[in-house]
Amino acid sequence: MSEEMDLVKLNAIKSYAKAVKHMRISDSVANDLRVRSNDLLKTILTEATTSAKEQDRSTIMAKDVEPSLDRLLGRKNLSPTEILASLVSLSAIDLGNLSKLLGDYLAGAKAKKP
Repeated sequence: MSEEMDLVKLNAIKSYAKAVKHMRISDSVANDLRVRSNDLLKTILTEATTSAKEQDRSTIMAKDVEPSLDRLLGRKNLSPTEILASLVSLSAIDLGNLSKLLGDYLAGAKAKKP
């Protein structure tokens, strides 16, 4: 399989714009989106592959992909459930520090109220 294989097809972009967004899209813009999307996906998959191989796995998992997504696209907004899931993995010291930071933030917000 070729490294230059398109993961996102031009027709998929044009069809989405037309069917879902009810808009036309110029060929040049659709092609630019195709090229950039393909480059982005290939970069993410390359980094994820490296991560999986470093852990002696032949399967790419979410934990391999997420760091690249966060680095390239920015951290997503977490739902309360995702926030809780990330908090339970913290040490007692980190939870204590977080508790203090939240307390300080709330005290500051309360002091600003008229």
